[in-house]
Amino acid sequence: MRARSMAKELQGTVKEILGTCVSVGCTVDGKDPKDLQQEIANGDVEIPQD
Repeated sequence: MRARSMAKELQGTVKEILGTCVSVGCTVDGKDPKDLQQEIANGDVEIPQD
């Protein structure tokens, strides 16, 4: 998915995918995708650089 994403960084791509999870109503490792997006924004979850 990284190659198709318009995001500058991998963090943006991950957030895009989490947004899709919100839309379809699924969870990620038992967590709400919105919560994971917030954790990424706060820096609680580290996403490696490209």
